[in-house]
Amino acid sequence: MAIAEKIFNNYTGVDSEPIVGVDAVCEQMIRHWTEVMEDTNPLYSDPQYAENTKYKGIIAPPMQVQVYTMNPLWPKPEREPNSMESLLKVMAEEGYSTIVATEQNQEYFTPMKPGDRISQVVSVKEVSPEKQTARGPGYFVTFAYKFTNQNNDIVCQQTFTILVYKSTVAVKEESK
Repeated sequence: MAIAEKIFNNYTGVDSEPIVGVDAVCEQMIRHWTEVMEDTNPLYSDPQYAENTKYKGIIAPPMQVQVYTMNPLWPKPEREPNSMESLLKVMAEEGYSTIVATEQNQEYFTPMKPGDRISQVVSVKEVSPEKQTARGPGYFVTFAYKFTNQNNDIVCQQTFTILVYKSTVAVKEESK
């Protein structure tokens, strides 16, 4: 069975368990984000302005959503690998161990407010047939993320596509 079929059959469409972010949405993280991005939108930083909008208070920049569900670097969380992590492990075992991000799309729904707890569910959406690229042979893999808040309101839906490939250096070494 080809690797793409093995991956498609075992991993595509399998939702992970919800991964709850370690930290709640907070004004400090919003401030750090807006400083780095030099984003002066008063909805993110001016409580008086934000109170007089339809949001009735500060909101987080929507593109910050993934920040709130990132795993801490230490200590590593103890949980079963999700379908995305399992797929990447299988591909690495088959020699497709190098990754480059190629595309990300996000659609926003419910604004994030300080105190919100953001969770994500991720699944493998699709895997392309093997492609010969300038970087080496590989597969384009698209993941689907759904981010929700503590009320189970959808905050964001995201697709993220990566190229998982055997680098041309590795392919040259194999052929020696």
